Amino acid sequence: VYYVVFLGEFAEASGRAGDVAQGLAAIDEALQWLENARAESGAFQPGFDVSRATLLAYLGRFDEARSVFGETVNQMTERGFTTWVAMSCQVPWQIEMLSGDPVAAERVARQGCELLEQLGERAWMSTVACQLAEALYSLGRYEEAEEWTLRGFELGGSHDVLTQLMGLQMRSKLLARSGDHSAAVSAAEQADNLAATTDAWVVHGDAALNLAEVLYLMGSPTRAEEEVQRAIRHYERRGATGCVASARRVAATWTI
Repeated sequence: VYYVVFLGEFAEASGRAGDVAQGLAAIDEALQWLENARAESGAFQPGFDVSRATLLAYLGRFDEARSVFGETVNQMTERGFTTWVAMSCQVPWQIEMLSGDPVAAERVARQGCELLEQLGERAWMSTVACQLAEALYSLGRYEEAEEWTLRGFELGGSHDVLTQLMGLQMRSKLLARSGDHSAAVSAAEQADNLAATTDAWVVHGDAALNLAEVLYLMGSPTRAEEEVQRAIRHYERRGATGCVASARRVAATWTI
């Protein structure tokens, strides 16, 4: 009974930490909340540090984010929290994508997919499959990216907002590259509208940046630049300087 109760408290604390990491509060405030909650909990609650690693990545403090996450994973592994380790693999993917290392992002996402599949965690795997697709897309491996995007849609439900968002974003860029511009814009705008239903400035920014790339691939650089600036404004509302730098770097690499 104690173990079941502990897992329930663990999940609840992790959920609260995740909400803080992805929410509207300024990152400095969110980091302070996590530090206070961690100190007050008096128990092993790795969700606080997993979320802290995410926020550090948003600030562009990638080495620190990797260190915090790596230490937390070691502690979870020692305690046998295999499922939680697998579920947390979204964080190192985000760290590496923001730092501009899609090779490392592909590696951690693929490892996450393999582990989640072994554990039968289909719901969590749907999002990680879309993350793997994003890394593959960044590497120019478009056919593989499409395969993993479809896998994410197949595994995820219509209620899974993050999977739907990432899947639509990937689909829109792939459609734009294939020349189906009308369908590409439709998917990108659908993702943008879905992002607007969330309380997460970074998610809003990601959707705007995705729409910008679709517009650029369609040959509309002026409109694309407007969307890049909208994405940056969303990131700046959160104080996510790492996301701002990443957006500018990604936009600078676009080619038709």
